[in-house]
Amino acid sequence: MLGTVLLCVLAPVAIVYGLMAFTPTGSCDYSVSGVCSYGRLPMIVASGGTALVWAASAVLTWVGTRGRRPRVYVPYAALVVIVLLVVVAGRVAG
Repeated sequence: MLGTVLLCVLAPVAIVYGLMAFTPTGSCDYSVSGVCSYGRLPMIVASGGTALVWAASAVLTWVGTRGRRPRVYVPYAALVVIVLLVVVAGRVAG
């Protein structure tokens, strides 16, 4: 239960951070470095990847647990993956 609460609090923060930190502020027409690298890949990894991991972990935590306890390790694993996605996005943009 605590893992799900942490996930639902921290995942939106990571999505907003991914959008704010890795959205280009200028034109990406001729730029191939920084936040414009690889077709704005850092923003896609940080925000889109986080949203995908968040949704998948919510489903994997609760689906198929009828009458049993939820899978408590999934939200914590998802939090680790989200941190790794933000770090990877920073490395690609760096």
